Amino acid sequence: MLGKKKPKTINVNGQDITLQPKPGIGSKLFQQGPQQSVSPPQASDQIPQYGAGINPMQQNRQAPQKKPNRWHLFVEGIGAKHKGLEQTLREQGIKGTLYSFVQRMIIAAMMIGIVLGITFLVLFIHLGLTLPAAVILAALLGFMVFYMGMNMFLNFPKHKTQKNAKGVERDILFAARDMIIALRSGMPLFNTLVSVSSGYGDASREFQKVVEKVQLGMPLEEAIDRTIADSKSDSFRRIMLQASVSIKSGGDVVSALQSVIDQLSEERVIEIRRYGQRLNAIAMFYMLFGVILPSMGIAVVTILTTFIALFTVTPQLLEAGLIGIGFLQIVFLQMIRGSRPSFST
Repeated sequence: MLGKKKPKTINVNGQDITLQPKPGIGSKLFQQGPQQSVSPPQASDQIPQYGAGINPMQQNRQAPQKKPNRWHLFVEGIGAKHKGLEQTLREQGIKGTLYSFVQRMIIAAMMIGIVLGITFLVLFIHLGLTLPAAVILAALLGFMVFYMGMNMFLNFPKHKTQKNAKGVERDILFAARDMIIALRSGMPLFNTLVSVSSGYGDASREFQKVVEKVQLGMPLEEAIDRTIADSKSDSFRRIMLQASVSIKSGGDVVSALQSVIDQLSEERVIEIRRYGQRLNAIAMFYMLFGVILPSMGIAVVTILTTFIALFTVTPQLLEAGLIGIGFLQIVFLQMIRGSRPSFST
């Protein structure tokens, strides 16, 4: 036929072999079927269905954050006013965040204020006050109790830290002298710290912190420096700072510790003498206002009222005077206790 090539025949070893013609470009075009057009994916096919393939974390991130309410802002404001409270909580080992601690203390103070406010209300009504006056006075007293209790609860960790520091000051010199005796006998410094980490109260707890850090793999001088940074005792910081400096410089630890101990001993002798001088003045005022004035004052007032009818001495007046005398006793005792040196408490 027209347009077709005749097949070629060759003879190989007496056999005729027919060769097929090579297909051309046109034959390939006619042999292929109609091309199928591939449509691009629709936008609806790319969007997953609800709940399929969506990360819940992405949903939470996309969700609008809630604004803190007034209670949250109030608790955060109270916590911000007490600076250093978060660090004190970590030092005392109190678990939880600063917000949770402040919230618990506020709720506890609020419950105490409400209970005492109701108690005052019942007492005032029983004494004969009108209901509006009793409610106002009970509310004021309840709010005062709430405010004072909240401050007392929030400052309790700081007071506890100061109390621990006073305990360290009380026992640190005895532990330091024991360290010097052990070092002079040839004992290494770490073994010396282990020996004084028990038997000296709060001071032993400070040395125990150094021992625990070294046992966890920290170098001795680094453990001493970190314990110094966290300690609230001035005497402990001074003693261990000299030990750390001596270790780093390669100096004599015993002589450095001995010089610090001598300085601390002299300072404490001077402080005890000052305490004796303050105590003499307090004792004089106590005898005047706590003993002589109440006893002689009541006697003189009783005698004068028999001649001059200015007022009448009643049992209620004597009871009020007794309450005032008791209040003065407490004030003077607190003054004497507050003026005592920190290492003698």
